[in-house]
Amino acid sequence: MTGRIKNLSAGSASGLIEGENGRRYHFDSWSVLVCDVTYLGVGQLVTFDLGAGSNPNAVNICLQRLHQLPHAERKRKETTLRYLGFDHTMGIRTHRFERPSIGEETEKFAVTADMALFTKHHIGIQEGPALCLHLLMMRLGDAAGDTAALQFQCSLTEEHLLTYLASKPVPGTRPHHKRASQSNTAAANAVSQRSL
Repeated sequence: MTGRIKNLSAGSASGLIEGENGRRYHFDSWSVLVCDVTYLGVGQLVTFDLGAGSNPNAVNICLQRLHQLPHAERKRKETTLRYLGFDHTMGIRTHRFERPSIGEETEKFAVTADMALFTKHHIGIQEGPALCLHLLMMRLGDAAGDTAALQFQCSLTEEHLLTYLASKPVPGTRPHHKRASQSNTAAANAVSQRSL
């Protein structure tokens, strides 16, 4: 059955849903799918089942996808990516990310990185997640508006790592302030002593 949330308790994620039949059904937070609890809001379209009894509650509540709405599309693009961790298999790390979207399925992404390339170019493995995130954000920027292209897996290549290394400052190229020589310092001290 489908319906809309008519009332929502701010503290407990419980409230009322008005079904397509015009009747209102109470629901509790435990009856909402875990991934949807934080996105509940008054007026949202949901699907639900009815519990047992003469006055049934709404159960198995799930937010309806709203990708046809421009507002939902804007919200999806504003949502940040979350790093979920990595899997390591035979020298390849697969860094996993997700982008939750209000009223839509959470998008999942994976970026693989060959650890041998990190060793070859003396790049710390702790830099892997940030490099993968940077690559992913560039790819998502390139695919803006193309929702079919947003469920993908890509790889961090040697070219990406070389570009990263080229962007880093070269050690020892910072401007150094010249120290005054000891003779200059001694002369300055002598002048100040005379003036006293």
